[in-house]
Amino acid sequence: MKKSDKEKLFINMFNENREKTYRLCYAYLYDKTEIDDLFQEIMVNVWNSLDKFRHESKISTWVYRIAINTALLFNKKTAKKNDLFLKMIPDSQFAMATPSHNSESDINESIKQLHQCINKLEKQDRIIISLVLEGLKYEEIAEVLGLTASHVGVKINRIKPVLLKLMKEVQNG
Repeated sequence: MKKSDKEKLFINMFNENREKTYRLCYAYLYDKTEIDDLFQEIMVNVWNSLDKFRHESKISTWVYRIAINTALLFNKKTAKKNDLFLKMIPDSQFAMATPSHNSESDINESIKQLHQCINKLEKQDRIIISLVLEGLKYEEIAEVLGLTASHVGVKINRIKPVLLKLMKEVQNG
């Protein structure tokens, strides 16, 4: 497919499906910033797959399938990241044992507070914790930062109580 044809098809698809796709994002997520991220990721996936569209179904159906699959994967990544955030301070009153004991807004508020606390850490500590939350292993973090894996482990064990203290300060006002 020529680039100009692909661009025309994408623009038409975007104009016809933008609102429906955006509503789908609202159905899967609650945070406005995450909704915009999901919408953008869907559009990128549609663009990247446009050459594979075989016109066997309506383009709106095809876009909807991509949107749902992207949303499911996005939620999986987001849930994994949120679980990692909540596990960062396992001994604290802020770690949630099960979602049924807390409303989604409580969980989102705790995650926002944890993000605020992480932003107060020293630069290297913020990087280490961010990499942990991305799911990297100690060895991978060590390689990225030029440290040993054991040093990364020590740093993480030192960061956790600092985060706990910062979380308590945030919670107590």
